[in-house]
Amino acid sequence: MRKRNVTITIRCTEEERNHIYQKVKQHNLKLNDFILRSAMDKKIINIDGLSEVMREQKAIGRNLNQIAMLAHEGRLKAVQLDKLIEQHNRTTTALCEIVKAVN
Repeated sequence: MRKRNVTITIRCTEEERNHIYQKVKQHNLKLNDFILRSAMDKKIINIDGLSEVMREQKAIGRNLNQIAMLAHEGRLKAVQLDKLIEQHNRTTTALCEIVKAVN
């Protein structure tokens, strides 16, 4: 990991400062990260609803992991995965829609 050990100080008006902090809050970033990304011409993308979809994907992954562990322990012989597959299809569709909106 790189070490950031150089400081850059800038002067701006109160209005400019407020505008910058408003954008930082809008993008849910730290001031340092927002300014560096902006200055280095990196895309700053804020996606509404992504955290909810990601939370659901993680839950699906945890469920599959628990099923796999029980199967390996021999405590599980047969599984109905219909609901899990349906949930996975919904979240995958939601992720595809988010990607289309970003592109």
